[in-house]
Amino acid sequence: MTRKARNRRRWIAAAAVAALAVVAVVVTVAAVSPGAAPPAARPATRPLAHPRRAARRTPLVLPSPLSRRVVHIPILMYHRIGPLAVSLPAITRALTVPPRTFAAEMRWLAGHGYQAITQKQLFGALEHGVPLPRRPVMITFDDGYRDVLWNAAPVLARLHFPATAYVVTGRVSGRDPSFFTWPQLRTLERLGVEVGSHTVHHVELPRLSDSAALAELTASRRALEAHLGHPVQWFAYPAGREDLRIVRLLVRAGYVLAVTTQPGSLQSAAAPFLLHRYEVLDTTGVRGVAAFVGG
Repeated sequence: MTRKARNRRRWIAAAAVAALAVVAVVVTVAAVSPGAAPPAARPATRPLAHPRRAARRTPLVLPSPLSRRVVHIPILMYHRIGPLAVSLPAITRALTVPPRTFAAEMRWLAGHGYQAITQKQLFGALEHGVPLPRRPVMITFDDGYRDVLWNAAPVLARLHFPATAYVVTGRVSGRDPSFFTWPQLRTLERLGVEVGSHTVHHVELPRLSDSAALAELTASRRALEAHLGHPVQWFAYPAGREDLRIVRLLVRAGYVLAVTTQPGSLQSAAAPFLLHRYEVLDTTGVRGVAAFVGG
């Protein structure tokens, strides 16, 4: 074979590989949001572990006895990241932070030296004294609204900020398009936003019997693990309602950390199921977030 023929062959092979790569990207985007119009800016993915590989992660276990360590870690609680439409009910409007405001809040944190941490980092710091960045902060989202994928995840990815989305599994891939689908949750994790449980039906757990509450806790965790392919051991109480009985059930269900809606930034290793959070609303803004984290 002549040198010219060999070069032509190599060029054809390279072109074929490039074409296949383009097709793969198009198929991935289409699978995430079938039938929906794409938003202006799609989130750029970061290479994280494939769900099947992540399944090899060993579940975390709380030490016995629990440490008495106390760590200063502000945890921010968001719900929706989207436009403030006039038609929104008052409660929904209050829980909705405009994308530009959210981006400004995250940029302020990054600009002032704050570094977002993962659940595993929080667990290690609390229970085993693992060192944290100088100014740690945790970013969380409740309820599982899909606008977090379009309007929050890209901002977080650009800043290299991990976060956690607590999901109501009974709403995933359901009829309400406000909430995530399972493919979208997998995309969210690839962007660095890990997923935690927020029960199956978003019910106030203290109102339920032991068996009913335990079913909410175990069924939601099993669904998340089955679809995401790795252990899920983080929990957020619906409406922030909890008591000692529910905490004991969380232990039985295999969780290791749980967040409340009680404000504060001092997190106790002796109370890993009663972690404090600051709620960020539409009126909070950069100054409010700065006050929460002590900036």
